[in-house]
Amino acid sequence: MYSDKYYELKKLYNTLQSETEQIDCLIEMSLEIRYQDTDEALVLTKEILERSQKINYIKGTGRGLNNKGAICWLKGEYNLGLETLREALVIAKDNQIEDLKARIYNNMGNIYRDLGDLSTAFKYYQWALEINQELEDELAQSAVMMSISNIHFDLFDYDNALEYANRCLKIFLKYEDHKRLVTIYHSLGNIYLKKEDKENALVHFKKSLELSEPNTIGNMLANSGIGKVYYKQKIFDKARKYLNKVLEQSEELSSIEGTIISHFYLGRILFDEGHYDQALQYFNTAYVLANEHSRKHDVMSIHEMYAKVYERIGNIQEAYENLKKYEQLKDSIFQQNTFDKLRNLQIRGEIDYAIKEKEFAEKSAKLKQQFITNMSHEIRTPMNAIVGMTRLLKEKEPREDQLKYLNAISQSADNLLVIINDILDFSKIEAGKINIEQIDFSLKGILKNVVQLLRFKAEEKGITIRFDIGANIPDTLIGDPTRVSQILMNLAGNSVKFTEKGGIQIICELIHANQTENKIAFHVIDTGIGISEEYVQKIFESFTQAGTDVARKYGGTGLGLTISKQLVELMNGTIEVKSKLGEGTTFTFTIPFQSGDQAHILNKETFTYSDHDIDILNKTKLLIVDDNEFNTILAVDTLKSIAPHIQITEAASGLKAIEEVNTQPFDIVLMDIQMPFMNGIEATKLIRENGSPSVRNLKILAMTANVMKNDIEKYLKSGMNDHIPKPFQKEELLRKILKHIDKEKIATREIITTADNAETEESSSSQPTLAIPDDTKITDPSFLISFAGNNIDKQKKYINIFLDSAPKLLAQIGIGLDEKNFENVKISAHSLKTQLKYMGVKEELSHVYELEQMASQENRQQEMQHLYSNLKVVCEKAFNELRTFIQ
Repeated sequence: MYSDKYYELKKLYNTLQSETEQIDCLIEMSLEIRYQDTDEALVLTKEILERSQKINYIKGTGRGLNNKGAICWLKGEYNLGLETLREALVIAKDNQIEDLKARIYNNMGNIYRDLGDLSTAFKYYQWALEINQELEDELAQSAVMMSISNIHFDLFDYDNALEYANRCLKIFLKYEDHKRLVTIYHSLGNIYLKKEDKENALVHFKKSLELSEPNTIGNMLANSGIGKVYYKQKIFDKARKYLNKVLEQSEELSSIEGTIISHFYLGRILFDEGHYDQALQYFNTAYVLANEHSRKHDVMSIHEMYAKVYERIGNIQEAYENLKKYEQLKDSIFQQNTFDKLRNLQIRGEIDYAIKEKEFAEKSAKLKQQFITNMSHEIRTPMNAIVGMTRLLKEKEPREDQLKYLNAISQSADNLLVIINDILDFSKIEAGKINIEQIDFSLKGILKNVVQLLRFKAEEKGITIRFDIGANIPDTLIGDPTRVSQILMNLAGNSVKFTEKGGIQIICELIHANQTENKIAFHVIDTGIGISEEYVQKIFESFTQAGTDVARKYGGTGLGLTISKQLVELMNGTIEVKSKLGEGTTFTFTIPFQSGDQAHILNKETFTYSDHDIDILNKTKLLIVDDNEFNTILAVDTLKSIAPHIQITEAASGLKAIEEVNTQPFDIVLMDIQMPFMNGIEATKLIRENGSPSVRNLKILAMTANVMKNDIEKYLKSGMNDHIPKPFQKEELLRKILKHIDKEKIATREIITTADNAETEESSSSQPTLAIPDDTKITDPSFLISFAGNNIDKQKKYINIFLDSAPKLLAQIGIGLDEKNFENVKISAHSLKTQLKYMGVKEELSHVYELEQMASQENRQQEMQHLYSNLKVVCEKAFNELRTFIQ
């Protein structure tokens, strides 16, 4: 049974008087059924050609030949199809029938794609797209873009394939083009399946099935897609049902593609079930057809499966031969010149310059984002130790002079974190990844908090800071309180920094109000050094400060004002500055807010923990997974300073974490991300997929120095429940743990006391301190002393951890260099770098950081070997010095 449109065309045909009109109608009828009944479509096409040639109807002959070529493509008769299309192209060119040329180019691209000649296919698609752009035919352009999406799919570039396909989908929905919607939903299903998004794949294949007519090519392909998803989900009974349906349809429709797909995937099911001989029979059928019709992609995939089957049945020679053929075909199809042509082609044989420029910009943005993420991680990892261990030392009732130094360390660390956050915020805004919240908040609460945070620094300088709110301003507003606070902290913080006498005022006034909006102006006024006229004009530019002398004296990134301006604009506001050198500065920003409801304001009081919470923590079983020994020490000591009986197990890799969770029960896992052998994301996925029910539901928190939003989203998508940024705050660590553990279940347990848990720190003033090494020594244990105090046992404990871990990391670097596994070299050097720092071994001696960076450049192997030889000498000397101390 054909579509309703076909019968409407057939009815219309009988009413037409003109021969050319009847031929045009026959063409539309053939197009309507060619995906459903290629044989009948071919009969109609022959009639079209005979009648067109009889009356010398040039366009009819050209369109008839084009349709015949497309039918040959659907039947797998590629040589005949290309020959026919070339005849049609001569007619289209000689008679300047541009829309026909575009259709022919698109069909030629389809054939070359099936033949595996992707660069030639892409060339024809680009020519077709160029013509349709000139004709301003939006629907035809989208049809070609769908073909380009398929090319990206074939090149494993699924992100670009998805982008093109979604653009096409919008156009086809706009024009209600059901026939093409069937195809695009099928394409989207395949893309999502390759991206391992099985749920989305199934949704799109089912949409394709729903829209397609029964017993059509589109219907058959939709069934094949659904069968493939169920195969991927290991639901073999449903997969068989759909794939057997495809097999029946492919025979009825004479579809080579359907026959190959059904046999190939039915063979894969049998392979997975261990029926290797039966699987081979299905693969053999698929291979004969694919080889006969020169379908290189299919032949390549079948050789890959042959290799797996023969390996399983013990025929290693045959497995090797098929693997070799698979690799050869893969190289043939995806040879470098394919990518070169894809990258360098512009319109009229090459990609449009703007597309190339866009790709370059996207690549640059990606590299920039990667650099900022890596830089953030590299800074935050040691900062985690500095902030955390300083906090622990301050809790040990230090002397007044020691407290002075510790406060200075804390202040310096806080300043560095402000700089890091400025850079990250700037990066997020540039990437368009800042989301502005719309929630109820108290304006007075924000101002009080800003002034309170800055008052101490202001009082230190002998200046005042205060705020005033206009009486007619509603206290509860709707907007983004975090970003408003950030802007005020940036502006008022600058004022405190640049003011030596007088004071700072923050004044809020209502400048416009109606039933839906309150436009509020914030004035930040200081009596500071002011800004010269030269710099006032560009003060909001990135990385700008009022002269290099100001930068040297006051520090900072020069990003605070840029970020403030961009945040104000994201909230539909404006910002300006007025200043006079030597007299002061006034920043004014205006933002519209809706009136809010005080009842909706979230309670964001400072986190406090009760005696009951401590009791729960003392009964908690926790696993810390981190390859950095000192990060583990910090987390353990922080938790035990609150809950001395908490049961903590340590693992230094994702593999070890999987082993631990499968051998003993835990309430929660703190999982580092960047670890050797298996990272935190991989470990989490395996725990979620392969663990017992209790293990699969285990709470896992990412504990990482990577704090970019896209990184955090990736961790949550992998199955993690939450994240704790490094450097972590003690309150944040406790809050997140208490939030996710099952308190009711844990409360019923008894507290387990062990020698470790009961251990108390002694004031060992009678014990000798570790001597500061002289200039000839490799190690400098001053950090160790500052952390462990005069407790020699603790000092020895941390040194023993280092002496156990560092030689293994050193050996892994050597093995990595021998095996040319430079990723392992990089990972091991990264871990060893931190440990050497904690033992006071300077980079100018070890060059371990240089080795880590060089591991990304495989062509520098000789230099890496030289650095490794030096590193072995330095480490051996460090080991000897530390062994001498602990004897």
